Formats: sequence, structure tokens, C-alpha cells
Amino acid sequence: MADPRDEKVSELESHIETLEQINEGLRQSFEELSQLYRLSETIASALTFSRVLTLLLDVLREVVDYDAAILYLYDERSGALRPNLEKAVTPELRQRFQVQLQDGSLVWALKQGRTLVMADSGQGSWTQGVDEDDGGRAFLLVPILARGKPVGLLDLAVPSGPGSFSQRDLSLLGILANQAGISLENARLYEAVRQDYVDVIHALAGAVDARDHYTREHSNRVSLYGVAIARRLRLDEAFVEGVQFGGLLHDIGKIGIPDMILNKPGRLTDDEFQVMKGHSALGAGLLRRVESLNHLVPLVLYHHERFDGRGYPEGLSGKKIPLGARILNVADSFETITSDRVYHRARSMEEGLAEIQRCAGGQFDPEIVEAFIQCYDEIAHLRDSSRGGPA
Repeated sequence: MADPRDEKVSELESHIETLEQINEGLRQSFEELSQLYRLSETIASALTFSRVLTLLLDVLREVVDYDAAILYLYDERSGALRPNLEKAVTPELRQRFQVQLQDGSLVWALKQGRTLVMADSGQGSWTQGVDEDDGGRAFLLVPILARGKPVGLLDLAVPSGPGSFSQRDLSLLGILANQAGISLENARLYEAVRQDYVDVIHALAGAVDARDHYTREHSNRVSLYGVAIARRLRLDEAFVEGVQFGGLLHDIGKIGIPDMILNKPGRLTDDEFQVMKGHSALGAGLLRRVESLNHLVPLVLYHHERFDGRGYPEGLSGKKIPLGARILNVADSFETITSDRVYHRARSMEEGLAEIQRCAGGQFDPEIVEAFIQCYDEIAHLRDSSRGGPA
């Protein structure tokens, strides 16, 4: 007769084994969800179209270690897929990718709306699905959709042997591709809005420059020079963009300066100069009224401050002057020195460089002057390009 205690032990061991299996399943599910969340967040963090595409190819490699990849974008008007980005594509693989594109396999896969596995015979034919014992190559065709509409397709070349990819991997690829589709649509909207923003800034800068034919393109050149200096200082791209837009709008306050002062051919009187100096505060006041331009206020307000404290409007000195304003002070001064004005003729590039160097530590921050000297050749090229050739 069986001992009841043995039956209890056996039953308990069976329960323990079941619980361990459940626990392992939960652990794997948690790891999969954590990975999915992390990779989705990475894709969603991108704001530009090109950045979304680049990140997508990077994060997919964490799911499937593909040999090569091509990312196609869907042209809604022609109904065709066009290659946009690729990774590790050898000449031999490029030929196989091109065959898929030419024989319609990719457009057909896109219309299926789900990830497909295509085995490559190497002889020009394709078979859906793969044999687990096959040691050849397969292609994973992953549609990119946004709200059910086709955006593009990922074509991943992978080994087709055991362990190369699982059904779970295919599911993750599909989910991440859909996340990328939404991110691409968001990026399109962001880039459209940003372009409108840039167009408005250029229009405002053009409105100032148009008041005097001598200053035509002045703001654009100050912006270009400022960006060159900022990049030489290895500042981050967000800061460089601020310098770019600050350069375009640095004289926006001149909209409020009377023409008789702005375009006076001779030397300004003391009273007229006081009015002219007010343009930086007027410009800052205008930008404060537009929330998206608030971050440019310090650059516009302080770009006439001097490193020695003898500038305006507040007489700031040294590092108390915002870095962007110190950069624009050099860029603005050099552009003014080397351009025709109603009150003086343009001086040569060499004379402009010498003047910037002479005023280091007085009007200008010496570190900014050093960066300017280092990128002087680039600035000279920018100046010539913006004027249609060497002066």
C-alpha cells in the first residue's frame, strides 16, 4: 500500500514545478515587455524623420542580429517603394535585395501588413517560411505602418539556421515597426512646424535688412559666422541653433528705429546714437511676446555688450555676458567691418581680421576671438558664397 505521505510529496513537487514554469514564463514576459518598452521609447524620442529611421535600424539589431538591412519608404503617389537607408549591404546581398524590389515581392509583402519570412533559394526564387534545419539565408520583410496606412518596409537579411530568430522576435519586429511608423508621422509634423518657424524667423530678419539696401543679407551672414564660431567651440547643436536664430534676429529691434537715424549718411549725434542703441532692448521686447522665441532674448539684448564692460544696454562685462551674445558680437562686428554701410566703405577681410584680433580682451572675449581665428577660412568662404564670389 502506497504511503499517503509520498503521494503528498509527489503532488507538492508537481505544484512546485508548475509554479517554477509559471514564474519563468512571467520572468520572460517581463523581460520582453521591458525590452519592448525601452526600444519603443528610444524610437519615440526621435524628433526628425532621418533620426527615426536611423534609430529603427539600430534598435532592431537588439531583437534580430541581421546581416544586412535596407529600409524602404513608400511613395503613395506611385505606389512604389524607394530605398532610403541601408546597413552592411554587400554587393552580393545588394543583388538579392534588388531582385526582391524588381519582382514585386516587397510591395506584395507591404500589402500583407504583417512580418513575413522569405527563404532565399539563391536561384531567383523565394519561398514563404523557412525550414528550421536550413542553414541558408532568409529575408524578414517588416511593413512599417502608421494608423493602418503604409509608410515603408524593412528588409532584413538573416541566417535561416536554428536559433536565428523566433516567433517572439518576429512579433517584436512588427510592434517596433508600427511604433516607428507613428514616430515617422510625428516627425513629419514636427519638421513641417519647425520649417514654418524657421521661415517666420527668416521673414522677420528680411524685413529688417530690407529697410536699407546696404544691410541686405547682413543678418544672414551674422548668423552663418556665429554658427561657424559656435561649432568651433564644440557647443551642442541646440546651442548652435540658438546662435543661428539669434544671429538672424539680432537687429530685429531696428524695426522701431526711425529711417532718418537708421539710414543717416553721416555720423550720428549723441541723441541719435542713444535712440539707435535702443534697438537691442526693442528687439528683446518683441521676442518676449513670442513664447517660442523667448530663449533668444539674451542674445538679442546683449549682443552689443563689450567684454570690458563698456557696451550697452547694461554695461555687462566678461563672462556675465551670455555666451551666445559674445559670439554674435564678434560675428556682427566682423560682418559690419567688411561690408559697405551708408557711413563707411567696406574694409578688406584681412583688415577685418586684424581689427577683431586688436579688440580681443576689450570689445571681444579673447576665447571667442581665438575660435574666430581658427575658423577664419571657413568664414571667408561663407562670406564669398553669400555674396556670389570673392570680393
